[in-house]
Amino acid sequence: MSTDATPTDASDAPAPSGPQASEAPWGIVGHDHAVGALRRAVEAGRLAHAYLFTGPPGAGKGALATRLAQALSCDTPAEDSAPCLVCRSCRQVEAGESPDIERIRIGGVCDESGHPDHSGDRSTRIRICQVRRVERVASLAPFRSRRRIFVIDTADDLQTEAAHALLKTLEEPPPTVLLLMLATDGDALLPTIRSRCQEIALRPMPAPALEAALVAHAGIAEHEARELSALAQGRYGLAMRMHADPSLRVLRETAAEEMARLVLADRNERFDAAETLAQRWTRERDSVLATLDTWRGWWRDVLQVTAGLEGGVISESARAASEACAPRDAVLALQAIQRAREHLLANTNAQLVLEVLMLDLPVLAGKEARGLATPAG
Repeated sequence: MSTDATPTDASDAPAPSGPQASEAPWGIVGHDHAVGALRRAVEAGRLAHAYLFTGPPGAGKGALATRLAQALSCDTPAEDSAPCLVCRSCRQVEAGESPDIERIRIGGVCDESGHPDHSGDRSTRIRICQVRRVERVASLAPFRSRRRIFVIDTADDLQTEAAHALLKTLEEPPPTVLLLMLATDGDALLPTIRSRCQEIALRPMPAPALEAALVAHAGIAEHEARELSALAQGRYGLAMRMHADPSLRVLRETAAEEMARLVLADRNERFDAAETLAQRWTRERDSVLATLDTWRGWWRDVLQVTAGLEGGVISESARAASEACAPRDAVLALQAIQRAREHLLANTNAQLVLEVLMLDLPVLAGKEARGLATPAG
């Protein structure tokens, strides 16, 4: 599998493949329905030519794509089509070295003369030249696997022109080609693309289920599993990544605390925050996107409480905010953050985008919001 660029969301890494993970189908935790549907299709020889895996960052879209690719490449699959994960083919897929599997990402290679790759040009979209290369390579027979597999990671990041170019392959795919499209927001895709894929939605796990899975499958201590479950908001892949890299946990905790502060801040403070984020955007794009993702999660918690749909672990700061705003405020905040993310990826002026975001965020006041003055994360 080609590793042309850093993953859009590295927390989508495959679940652990050791003995503790063997109880989960294909080693994928929390998505038995998805694995079951794909396993049955593999066994019956009735795989669709294109799948769309949707779900929030870290939900397991990349892990599921990897496991399906291994199931189709494995030298010694089990009776239920589960990949062994230890043969040469499985290890090649895991390491991104299989000649039959290619991951298409922002900054990946293309065949156009004069710009063989975009890893250094700060691309923010998957370009049409990369999709044209997919069309050319798709016509080649696979070397060793049953299918030549292309993983579009993520389909949200396709240029409009690139998305239209991909339609040709989706409409008339060679019989040996499998397209796996990963998307955070399926609604953001062209309807013509979405309608030509079989969609499998990966939903976050309930907090208690995620906590139990972290203990049972990853051997994480109960107190840490509880903390990770709250921060990861039901996403096993993200929880595992934060366990492996504590700095990511600190980043998310800090981002949540910052949002709790910003909803009480005046315009000058908010513009200062926008300027700081804009400066980070020029050199740490993934970090800024992770911050926006955390802010969305914080406001989703607020919305859950205000709408009376509370479930899982809710931070104290989000609970305090819910006492000072209506569900509509939380919805508007979520929409504002999503717009800002889209405009940033479209190369709109970062400081302008973030200043508009700060103006669009609700301002909370009154005695109900006092609990936000010392947020608990």
